[in-house]
Amino acid sequence: MPTKKLQVNTISHQVYSIIKKAIVSGEYAPGFWLQEVELSKELGVSRSPVREALKQLSADGLVKEIPNKGTFVREFTQKEIIEIYEIRELLESYAILNLPKELTKEQQKKLTDYKKDFKKYHKDDDLDMYIEVDSKFHRFIIECCDNSILMELYRKVRNMNMLFRIFSLSTRERFDESQKEHSDIIDKLISGDYKGADRINKTHLTYAKDTALEHLLGECSKDDEDE
Repeated sequence: MPTKKLQVNTISHQVYSIIKKAIVSGEYAPGFWLQEVELSKELGVSRSPVREALKQLSADGLVKEIPNKGTFVREFTQKEIIEIYEIRELLESYAILNLPKELTKEQQKKLTDYKKDFKKYHKDDDLDMYIEVDSKFHRFIIECCDNSILMELYRKVRNMNMLFRIFSLSTRERFDESQKEHSDIIDKLISGDYKGADRINKTHLTYAKDTALEHLLGECSKDDEDE
């Protein structure tokens, strides 16, 4: 019995990971109808693990369940995008200002590695990998604070942010600015200037928010023209 339950849970997690990746990458666009039957056929599994995966994605805030209609990839309003970035700023600011007085050598090395990765993927113009490093870097800051409640709160906010994080780097100018901001944040963290790191990070998140909003408004304008 325990073995069978473990297998079911493993399949559900795999299905969850596949659907989540498709949502975050934009393959399943905001508003896309996630049909259990179609997904189970596409993934070659029964409807049960698909149903469990959709429940988890709903808890993550990535999909929305509408009674008598179905489950859809979540669409975010201008107000919700602002709120998500505001909460991110609060959580990340708390983490940065409450880091240990001195980071360990391992933590400092990890930050140095992130700095190299940001530089590499920016130079290679590899936006997908840059965004992946960006997600890991900001999560690493939270982890260094060593507060389990903070990490849990941050996980859900970052999951929702994934749906439009690519929009925050939709222009070359913003991509260039982001690389410099990350480099400066890391330098401040390694030197122990947490207030300086916090100040730059707040600016970084504000720019990301503004660019994401500009993209959203641009998409809305296109929809109005099409109509």
